[in-house]
Amino acid sequence: MLKKINYFILSIFIFETLSFIIGFGTHFEHYKYAIMISIVILNSIAIRAIPNVNLINKHHLSKKENKNDI
Repeated sequence: MLKKINYFILSIFIFETLSFIIGFGTHFEHYKYAIMISIVILNSIAIRAIPNVNLINKHHLSKKENKNDI
């Protein structure tokens, strides 16, 4: 979900850049760009910090199998 938010915000930046280049100007104030950039950065940090759930599940399954073997 966080990656989808990042993609959405990046698509807004691309749209705004193209709009500025074509001559229509930008549609947001500077503080809104700063908020969007901070959201993208925090989401990127959160995505890296969240452990891979598949690896955790495999580890727990292997522990259960080892207990059943004993």
